[in-house]
Amino acid sequence: MGKEATTITPAGRDEALAAIWDIIDVGRTEGPQGSDVGKTPPVKIANGPADSIAKRGISSKVVGPLGMLLGVGKGVVAEYLGIGRGTASRRASKDLPLPPHAAEVVLRLLELDQMAVDTFESQAASSGWLRKPHPMLDGESPLAYARSSHGAQRVKDMLVAMKYGGAL
Repeated sequence: MGKEATTITPAGRDEALAAIWDIIDVGRTEGPQGSDVGKTPPVKIANGPADSIAKRGISSKVVGPLGMLLGVGKGVVAEYLGIGRGTASRRASKDLPLPPHAAEVVLRLLELDQMAVDTFESQAASSGWLRKPHPMLDGESPLAYARSSHGAQRVKDMLVAMKYGGAL
């Protein structure tokens, strides 16, 4: 399956994030003020921990906006979530929830995206890094490698090491 990479503008990123959080239907904290105006505000889950959101379920309609946010196509997002593209489309058309494992991956990908933006301090640089195959991840992109919780932890460790100068 092709990687269908796209470039997203800051305004498009803000729209995608707003759509995702509206679909997930959780509270958000206000973003930074002053010199950070115009940057995408960090989104925090204010109405409860991520595990309760995953247990409650996330609508399959999140696949489109998540693909926009990450700069990949819906088919690639479905692949990351461990569901078929057709299944994702059918579930989205009926507004059915994602399977629990896929809902967890959505939250994981959102967390990694925010960590990457915080690390690289650039949406374009973070998006590129997340989608580019990396030799320390067996040639997979960080997004693809993060399909499992152990893979996601490895990607998080790499981001923390890059941000704070630790060993990889």
